[in-house]
Amino acid sequence: MLPMTQTKLPPPVMRRRVGSLLRDFRERADLGPGAAAKQLGWDSTRQGRIERGIYRVTEEDIRKMLEAYGIHGDEEAVREMAAASNESPKAGWWGSYIGQVSDALLDFVTLESKAKKIRVQHPAIIPGLLQAPGYVREIFNNPLHPDNRGLSDMLSAIRMARQEVLHRPGNPVQLHALISEAALLHRFPNAPGVMKEQLRKLADDAGQSNITIQIVPSDVPAYAAANQAMTILDFRHPWPTAVSIDSSLGGNFLDKPAEVSALVVVFEKIAELALPADESRDRINAHLEENF
Repeated sequence: MLPMTQTKLPPPVMRRRVGSLLRDFRERADLGPGAAAKQLGWDSTRQGRIERGIYRVTEEDIRKMLEAYGIHGDEEAVREMAAASNESPKAGWWGSYIGQVSDALLDFVTLESKAKKIRVQHPAIIPGLLQAPGYVREIFNNPLHPDNRGLSDMLSAIRMARQEVLHRPGNPVQLHALISEAALLHRFPNAPGVMKEQLRKLADDAGQSNITIQIVPSDVPAYAAANQAMTILDFRHPWPTAVSIDSSLGGNFLDKPAEVSALVVVFEKIAELALPADESRDRINAHLEENF
């Protein structure tokens, strides 16, 4: 992942989410953008820019739009959407990384921080939210990444900071992770103690009340292990579930209901093939005892 230098940043991800949600409400009301704009008393350019997340919107604007689309009295949605539309992209700890890493990564971190439940499936490595510090360092400081120590350190710091969602007081995120057993067998020749640290952390995390870890054993059908890495993010009302097809650049987000539903089914089918949570913790401890 290379540093990003931009003269014009895209609209913040939450403002784009507001626009997308308002567009969905309009389409469910069977209103075209021109007809909706006319009913609201403004031009279609403004309508389009709101729905693309270019324009901020006020509580009053959102209330008028929802009423035009036949949605009345949902003040919680009005407040949530207005706050999100006007939220500064620098509001979170990740704001200091704007312009230094990809926008896709920052979008992912922003949405991850707002999720109430996260389901992650990775066919190859330990998911980022469960990685130990040494494991993170070795993942980014490897021959496959560009020779840029400063960037590797930055990406490592971001990955560790993301884990705050699991431990925030009062409302830690609920995490359900599906991990390939093959990921427990990896080794780092230049850092032999890393996997021992990682397996210990994984066993400890598996005992947390807000974390469910299932190991996908090595003898499952190949199609379960061949699926791409993905993260399913569930949010409080009114935000719809989103799915990230994960990559080191932050992932590619999908939020169309049919796409999301199909990938949720994939996750659930792999979970059925995985070991139950208690057996998974035993399997992690067995690897720890047998190999270290």
